[in-house]
This record gives sequence, C-alpha cells and structure tokens, in this order.
Amino acid sequence: MKNYLFEQKAVFAFNIWSIDSARAVIDAAAEKKANVILQTSSGVFEKIAKKQLREFVSSYASDQGIRAWLHLDHCRKTTLIREAVDLAWDSVMIDASDRSVGENIAATNAITGYAHEQGVLVEAEVGQIRGAEDNIVYAQSQIASREDIDRFLRETEVDMIAAAFGNAHGIYQSEPQLHYEIVEYITEKTEIPFVVHGGSGMTDGAVRRLLEIPNVRKINISTDVKLAYREGIMTAYKNGLMERDGFQAVDVEHLIHESIGSMVRSRLSLLSE
Repeated sequence: MKNYLFEQKAVFAFNIWSIDSARAVIDAAAEKKANVILQTSSGVFEKIAKKQLREFVSSYASDQGIRAWLHLDHCRKTTLIREAVDLAWDSVMIDASDRSVGENIAATNAITGYAHEQGVLVEAEVGQIRGAEDNIVYAQSQIASREDIDRFLRETEVDMIAAAFGNAHGIYQSEPQLHYEIVEYITEKTEIPFVVHGGSGMTDGAVRRLLEIPNVRKINISTDVKLAYREGIMTAYKNGLMERDGFQAVDVEHLIHESIGSMVRSRLSLLSE
C-alpha cells in the first residue's frame, strides 16, 4: 500500500474544522506550491458535513494544483475511525496511548487491519503527549521509553508513528525540553514516517532541527490555526467591521482567510530553506 508521506521530504498537517478553513489552508499551500495534510479532530469530525468536506478537499486541491490529504487526528472511538475509513479519509490516527503498551498495540492492530483493507493509512502513538487536543487532555507527558518503542514497532504494522519526546498540544507555557534523541532513536530503527505532534508554538529553530532528522515526515499544527482564526476576528473588530450598521460577513471572513493563510505560508516556508 502506497504511503503518501514517502512522496515528499516532509508535510505540514493543519487542523481544520470547515470548508472555509480548509480553503484557507489549501490556498496558502498552493501559493507555496506545497502539498498539505488537512486534519480533523475527533470532535470536529462528529460535527461536520463529512461527505461534503471529503468532496471539497479533493476537488478544490486538484483545481489549485496541489495534493491535500484528509487525516482523522487523535481518535479513541473505534466507530468514528471506521466511519472515516469508510468515507475515504486518507489516513486515521488511533490514539490508545492512555492504555498499557500491550492494550495500545491490540487496539492499534484492530484498526490497522480494518483500514488497510480499504487502503487507508494508520497513525498511532507511543507515550503520552501532554496538553489538550480536542477533548483529550494529559496533565503531563510520559516520554516514550525505548522498550515500549521497540515492542510497538515489532508488534504493529502502523504506517506513521508519533511519540512523546517533550512536545505538547496547545500553547507552550515555556520553551519545551525536546528529547531529540527519542526521535532519532525511532527514525534509526524504522523507515516508518515519524509524526511530530504539538508543532504549534515550537520555534522555527526547533522545527528546522526536527526536519533535519531523516524520516520526520509529518508535523502537526493545530492551535496556531485556531489562533490565526481568532486573530482574523480581532483584526475585523479593531477595523470596525463588527459594527452592526453596515456589517458584511464576507469582509470578516476575508480577514480570517488571510490570517490563516499568512500563518500557513510562514510554516511552509521552512520546507524550502
């Protein structure tokens, strides 16, 4: 089965929640002539018009001359993962990292068997990445151990692997202590693409260093997309576009589109350095 992450050195994955947010990311990616992954969290996936989003992403990205893949991020509900597979999401993430490594492996293998039958790739996680992602919250990270990594790689057939190496979801309260040696250990043990979670808030220097590690192929950006959306709204407010008299929703949406696009272009620029 072909893994789309092997088609380029690395891909940024941006969380989206609507057709408009997807369009903002795709437009920015097209300007940079970069392929991109659009991620839906499990909470978003439950709320959106799934079939319509799937059709839009495929057709609009094609029109813009790039590839855009749909990924279901951090999901613990088997029913949702199977639904995403059935709707032709390109990849899914089973997050059983809150369980023992044995239970994590069993849950991962159950999903992998189902997804691979339909040509859908599977991502899984070793260790627990702290912070908040949708409704999944960890008080602190549990850095992935080499023993658990070895067992997970030996006993699963995942297509992408994430691991806790000091990274976090959400906003970093201070500069994270990233254990690059964990990433290097995994990428030296396997050709399976490594996924960096918690890319939002990482310095450009940290991202550059991760991109220098062979087989780091996917870097997730979620919080920064939401903050860019917020910044677009705040700019509209400061510019007087939120006043009741003469209010035009399209003008506000344009600023949001531009704000998200600016952030996406900035991140994608790191790929061409």
